[in-house]
Amino acid sequence: MKYLVQPNENLETLAARFGVKLQDLQEANPLLPGGKIYPGMIVEIAGYKQPDLPADGYISYVIQPGDTLNEISRLFNLDLDRIIAQNPQITNPDVIWPGIIIYLIYLGY
Repeated sequence: MKYLVQPNENLETLAARFGVKLQDLQEANPLLPGGKIYPGMIVEIAGYKQPDLPADGYISYVIQPGDTLNEISRLFNLDLDRIIAQNPQITNPDVIWPGIIIYLIYLGY
């Protein structure tokens, strides 16, 4: 899963939040400068499925503080169940974190 690092986060906090081993997180991101992360960096969270994306017809969306998938579906006029189905990296649709990158696939609407 792609994740946009937020202020005051480090690899240890991300490993704890997403339930992954610190070593797995480091191995998924071998090019981190000195093993450190900074706000605004996109990192890979190990152990989560990535969606199969079409060549075009989708946008990437970074979850913002206060967002819910239901609000996002209304904002972009997309079906909530399709958003959930098309983003297998979201293991619990009721718990999303700011910085998680989801994909809004318009192709086929």
